[in-house]
Amino acid sequence: MISKIRNTLRRDEGFSLIELLIVVAIIGIIAAIAVPQLMNAMDRGRQRRSMADMRNIATANGTYRVDTSAYVTTLAGLVPAYMQVTPANDGWGTAWVYAFDGANDSYTITSYGSDKASGPAAPTPWINDPYTPDITLTDGQFIQAPTGQ
Repeated sequence: MISKIRNTLRRDEGFSLIELLIVVAIIGIIAAIAVPQLMNAMDRGRQRRSMADMRNIATANGTYRVDTSAYVTTLAGLVPAYMQVTPANDGWGTAWVYAFDGANDSYTITSYGSDKASGPAAPTPWINDPYTPDITLTDGQFIQAPTGQ
């Protein structure tokens, strides 16, 4: 009788190694699915933030042009009358590239995207990253922007 009680207690004391390995495997599978989706969502948020900031800068620059008949030569010219704070960087932490063409009364704002480099991304056939291309806004219109935005 006492041996039956000991065997019962011994079996119910904890998890077996196989049970623990199955749980660890399930957690690993869930993490392998969730982490890439999380990274994709974070890059999508950075991209949309960058595009929204570019639109806000363009709106302020358009208002500045209505008041002064010219676009600003630098983004600092929008503060404080037209924007409280001009975003210094895009969503990936890279400084905006603002170019003013006084001869044509035109401006361009560029974000280099997630690769933080000018121009197209180096071709990599196994990676399809839609966040590496540059985003370019000229005179309030997106000239180069991600599709589906």
